[in-house]
Amino acid sequence: MGVSQTFRKIKSFKKEKSGVDGVREKKNPNNEFLNPCFVQLNGARGMFWLFLFFYIWGFISNEIVFAEARHPAKPNMILLESGCFQMGSEEFVTEEPVHNVCVSSFYLGKFEVTQESFESVMGFNPSAGKKKNWPVVNVSWIDADQYCRKQGGRLPSESEWEYANRAGTKTSYFWGSDMNGDYAWFKENSLGTLHAAGEQKPNLWGLHDMNGNVWEWVADWYREDFYERSALMDPDTNPQGPPAGQFLLIRGGSFKDDPFFLRSASRFWYEPTVKADDIGFRCAADPIALGK
Repeated sequence: MGVSQTFRKIKSFKKEKSGVDGVREKKNPNNEFLNPCFVQLNGARGMFWLFLFFYIWGFISNEIVFAEARHPAKPNMILLESGCFQMGSEEFVTEEPVHNVCVSSFYLGKFEVTQESFESVMGFNPSAGKKKNWPVVNVSWIDADQYCRKQGGRLPSESEWEYANRAGTKTSYFWGSDMNGDYAWFKENSLGTLHAAGEQKPNLWGLHDMNGNVWEWVADWYREDFYERSALMDPDTNPQGPPAGQFLLIRGGSFKDDPFFLRSASRFWYEPTVKADDIGFRCAADPIALGK
């Protein structure tokens, strides 16, 4: 039974986005030189434009929490700086309540782990359709965890995953409120098959396929009341989920699913031994582990 089919059984709970290099300097009427890269600001009007420039620059600086920072030994790991966000949604009962969460800086894989990468580390490729640049699938949580640890990393926590997916946004998807097939492979545009990692547009922090293509294992165990407990901390810092349980969480939706399952807050869970042709993963790492 696929994730979508299983999920629909509980969907009744749903509550229903001089110049140098040939550039000439020009003179103004007062015989003063105007550099082409600098505008002389005078009087109240000049002060207004100067204030507006620094205001906009400050806003942009606060929004950008990464700058394609990569570790030289892990070129496909992007450093995400620490920050806070609102986790969850009011669109489905298992995503409630919306609560404040803060996470420390961490690295996250730019792409879902490919079949080529997995086989080079683990020595086998469990995927049915063998294509080296497709995401590896048919991997259990145990397989995914072992791969990441062999690479000096780990699976991301559920809160890290959603923080990375949202990339500073609060809408249903990081690109807006409605599905956009330029960013994700899902039921209506995938032609019923996986696609190469990284073909779709990335989110604002440079991460590809955070929605769709394959569901992704995360580190946390599922517990029904965990979000309620986390909300009491306000904010909860680096929540790790319950210490044990029966099910582990998957996030992001897949090429098989309707748009509802690809939302940033969407979550589902399986036993750690489950393997499916639409479940893969990506790795995270602590800055110290990668020698930041």
